[in-house]
Amino acid sequence: MDLYYFSISAAAWTFPLVSGLISLPYVIHNYRKYGSVSVWRTLVLFSFVFYLQCACFLIVLPLPDPAAVASRIGPFYDLVPFHFIENFLEKTAFRLTEPGTWMPSLKSVTFLEPFFNLCLFVPFGVYLAYYFKRSWKKTLLFSFLLSLLFELSQLTGLFGLYPKPYRVFSVDDLLINSLGGLVGFFVYAKCLRFLPSWETVDQKSRKRGESVSFTRRAVALLIDSAIIGILQDLTVEFLKIDSAYAFGIALCVYTIGSSLLSRGRTIGKAFVRIRVSNMPAGPPFAVAVILRYLLRNAVMAGFSFSNSMVSSSDEQQAVWLFIFLGIGFLSAMDLLYSLRKNKRLWYERLSRTENISTIKPAHASVDDDDGSDGQDQMTKNKQ
Repeated sequence: MDLYYFSISAAAWTFPLVSGLISLPYVIHNYRKYGSVSVWRTLVLFSFVFYLQCACFLIVLPLPDPAAVASRIGPFYDLVPFHFIENFLEKTAFRLTEPGTWMPSLKSVTFLEPFFNLCLFVPFGVYLAYYFKRSWKKTLLFSFLLSLLFELSQLTGLFGLYPKPYRVFSVDDLLINSLGGLVGFFVYAKCLRFLPSWETVDQKSRKRGESVSFTRRAVALLIDSAIIGILQDLTVEFLKIDSAYAFGIALCVYTIGSSLLSRGRTIGKAFVRIRVSNMPAGPPFAVAVILRYLLRNAVMAGFSFSNSMVSSSDEQQAVWLFIFLGIGFLSAMDLLYSLRKNKRLWYERLSRTENISTIKPAHASVDDDDGSDGQDQMTKNKQ
């Protein structure tokens, strides 16, 4: 049991790193397809990722000493089908007609090892049936292929990391693992049908996606910030100016230019399928967009200038620093108020603009995931 505990602990320690690597692509994909991120879908998918980590580590770990593997003399494979049954009968006192021999035999390693191999793939079958909607035939096939991958990793010495196999390639493991996946399929089919259907989950996600949450805007801002950082470096390189001035130039050129050219979309907004729109009673679109980003960018660029002023003792620069910090504080308070009240931010109210979703309405087909923009949903920013 210590080996099982060690492998699962290793998976738990590395899971935050793996989940962190896939989180942003996963969030972007969901915002593009549904306009929101379903808590249930996220829980199921990331639990599947954790399960795969546990399964891989249980197969691979602990890693042996390479010198010990190099001196190993076999056997390296067992190609006899159902050898585990013969092994069980030979090494235990099991007799079908003697119930007193059953429990001791079931506690032996010759039974527990194939039984755990079976149990290892049961969750895989459940995930294939529920999350990926695979038939029992495909579940059996994919379970076999995953088991084959695990067995080949052992036969090849972890794909060449070791000079020889450090565990035995077993046909029985292929059969038992495949059977475990099939058992998982029928466990879902017979016992877990009460779980929410993905059609219902996706319909609710699309409904929420008709409005624009601040989290969705934050993902767009994260993508845009990375692009602006690259443009800032290029501006410094080619114009040979201070990085604070380069940031202001890159910020304005990118946000205003891309929004005017693509009807309110920056690259970040296009990724999560939102765009800026002017309010019906507001100024013309171009004027509203320019005003919006001039107001917002003034604060963002102000902080960049403030950072460059910190090392200076000039009184005038200190005054500007105080002003920018004051504006930043008020902006932060306005953001907190907007988050609580589901209101537009101050620069949106002044410019009479809002973010709207380009996700198709919830009653549209849930299978439509071609990435094309649907009818714009003229809804205000809400969480």
